[in-house]
Amino acid sequence: MEPLDVPQFLKIYFLVKQHGMFFTPTGATSTNYLGNGFFLSRTDAEHQRTLEYLKITEDQEKTFIHIYELDVPNPAYKT
Repeated sequence: MEPLDVPQFLKIYFLVKQHGMFFTPTGATSTNYLGNGFFLSRTDAEHQRTLEYLKITEDQEKTFIHIYELDVPNPAYKT
């Protein structure tokens, strides 16, 4: 039996709300909390994006919500 290799990078997802040229991280905390707007899975980020779109009112109709996939260095990785 072999242990699993530690990946060099981790994938995290960043949810950001755009209204004009104003950008804000958005999204409620999830069970795997990394900070406001950051999620460990794409499914969690897409779920939160749907909830954020449902909160938009008519006067905010030009608001967009983007998800970005980020590769961040894994602090547990050792060369």
